[in-house]
Amino acid sequence: MIRLEGASFAVRDASGTSKTLLHPTDFSLERGERHLVLGANGSGKTTLLRLMAGLTAPAAGRILLDEEPLAAGSTQWPRVAVIFEEPDPQFLSDTVAGEIAFGLESMALAPAETRARVAEALEEHGLAALAERDPRTLSAGEKTRALLAAALAARPSTLLLDQCFAHLDPRTRRAEEEWLAGMARAGGLAVLRASQDLDPPLPGERIHLLEAGRLHGLSAMTPASVLAAHRAPLPLALRASAALSVEGRWSGALASTSEEFLATLGRSLGRSGDPGPAASGGHVRSGAHEPLAPDVPRRGAPLLSLIQVAWAPSRGAGPVVEGVSLDVAPGETVALVGASGSGKSTLLHLAAGLREPSSGRVERALPTVKRVPPVMLALEYPERQLFARTVAEDAAAALWIEGVPADERARRAERALREVDLDPERFAERAPGTLSEGEKRRAALASFLIEPPLVLLWDEPTAGLDPEGRRALRTALARLRDRGRAILFASHDLDFVSAVADRVLVLGREPGGPGRILGGGAPEAVWDDASLLARGSLPVPEFHALARALRERGCLPPGRVRDGDALIAALSRSAAPLAW
Repeated sequence: MIRLEGASFAVRDASGTSKTLLHPTDFSLERGERHLVLGANGSGKTTLLRLMAGLTAPAAGRILLDEEPLAAGSTQWPRVAVIFEEPDPQFLSDTVAGEIAFGLESMALAPAETRARVAEALEEHGLAALAERDPRTLSAGEKTRALLAAALAARPSTLLLDQCFAHLDPRTRRAEEEWLAGMARAGGLAVLRASQDLDPPLPGERIHLLEAGRLHGLSAMTPASVLAAHRAPLPLALRASAALSVEGRWSGALASTSEEFLATLGRSLGRSGDPGPAASGGHVRSGAHEPLAPDVPRRGAPLLSLIQVAWAPSRGAGPVVEGVSLDVAPGETVALVGASGSGKSTLLHLAAGLREPSSGRVERALPTVKRVPPVMLALEYPERQLFARTVAEDAAAALWIEGVPADERARRAERALREVDLDPERFAERAPGTLSEGEKRRAALASFLIEPPLVLLWDEPTAGLDPEGRRALRTALARLRDRGRAILFASHDLDFVSAVADRVLVLGREPGGPGRILGGGAPEAVWDDASLLARGSLPVPEFHALARALRERGCLPPGRVRDGDALIAALSRSAAPLAW
């Protein structure tokens, strides 16, 4: 068990002013319990986990592990295992099997026991075929599974997860979460995970909200406060039931999962044969950027084309992707979706020219304005591309190279920071290394927006971003689209994909085969294609499933609902009564 008794943490900025990251907090985590801490970027989630792992000493109060005071800086392995968001700095071996064995060998286990645990971990986490691969060469989702396998092979009593599932595809993420939940229910593991993702919690998971360094339970929130918490990644079912409650159309406790929400709707419908007037309501428009309708022709010749492209890591090796053809036109946004390891990142690297295709070809349009780059790739961890002394200098680095005067650089950097929801007064002079992971991603985006390329390629753009960061990114991409730029991105965030993409391409592979495009189309058409989603190992997006259920019950007008934000707006405007 880990218990915090009045634990707090503060740091001093460059001027010597103290800044509290975590206010005095009482909290306990016991075997068999599962807790989910939600919070916006910079709210203190990582600080909380570092305190609980003994990596950081509290400024006041104390932390107990199994009733003994926790000494900061002393390793609690293997009783406490912690996994952070960025995987590469956490790897200590040059093979996946070696990574799992490394921690076990530090426990001085018998060689036979170590080998048995390694084999078991590889099998349980679907890593057997990758046992001899360097973990740094894996896809982001595979890296996360390797770290999780290494942590759990030691059989810790407590597992702390800091946004580490952000790079898993939805189905794999859910499978890992459910597996951990099973271990916790069996009484063998306490799990605390911190997240700013919009994925639904698991049944039985205790949810906490961390705001400005203060931790509190969701039971303290009213429907109005739920809807007002724009920066918090609150569950969609909670927000939807809060929206109905504020409108006087929900009774009882708010739902925290889709299952709870739909069960309540089912009970409601059972008491009334009248589905309500919304079934004949008008069109619901999203506040999100509206993409081109499927029947509207795209404008101009493609800025990027991949033609029957294949790529293999070496001569004689099986291809990672094969037979892929796609193009992106001016003003078009195309999303690549699919399970981890299906080839999405590989295609982006080929499109950027970082890899040469084994067969086929890649065609890129040349800009008519010399200073405009033809193509630019934002890596899966764009914060690795931050290198300047300050955030503003980093954003304007390309302008400095071009010889743009300092005043203009500062003015354009300020505008770019505002576009990604980073207040220049707070962030312009900050060192990039002092930002939270989500803030680093926004700073990286600012550097791409200050002189945008003809074609922007982005790998997992929303990983690590809170809801406000996602909205800022959505707005920024819409502006690029309106300027005639082409955007090709890969993402596991199906809510975001639906909000911004004109077309969605689903990638998948047969066991042992190369990644291919299985199909695609407008987002809504793809979400309605159960067969295509199943072949791509993708779930129906939560917002789409809820909207469909609400519409079937007459609780939502017909029309397009593009994402979770649009669903909440539609529920707030709908006149459909729920009978109780």
